[in-house]
Amino acid sequence: MKKEQLPIKKVLNINKIKNIFWIALGIGCIVFFIYKVAKNNYTNYLLKNNAQFTKAVIIDERNYLGNHPVKAEFSYSYRFEINGERYTGNAHDKSLRIGDTIDVEYVKDNPNLNKPLHPKE
Repeated sequence: MKKEQLPIKKVLNINKIKNIFWIALGIGCIVFFIYKVAKNNYTNYLLKNNAQFTKAVIIDERNYLGNHPVKAEFSYSYRFEINGERYTGNAHDKSLRIGDTIDVEYVKDNPNLNKPLHPKE
């Protein structure tokens, strides 16, 4: 039994779709990286000029650290409240346990931009 061959036009279209996919994936990864770096720099800039401080409580929300296939390591998230609104963030400290308290700094006008004061990672 002979194998049917796809017409050259279909093969070219499939290759074009594959190329577009890989290019889009590459651009997406670059854009994501730029976004993360820019957000971190922007947050640090705003915290340097307009920081507020509060206490936060460690909650049962895990943030897994990458590339630990045998035993997945993680740090817990923290939660704090400003004007009746709850905000969370990654504590970046594997030694903290649920219920512990930490110091957090946040941007006065946008508490979503926050970070722990003394992370250990």
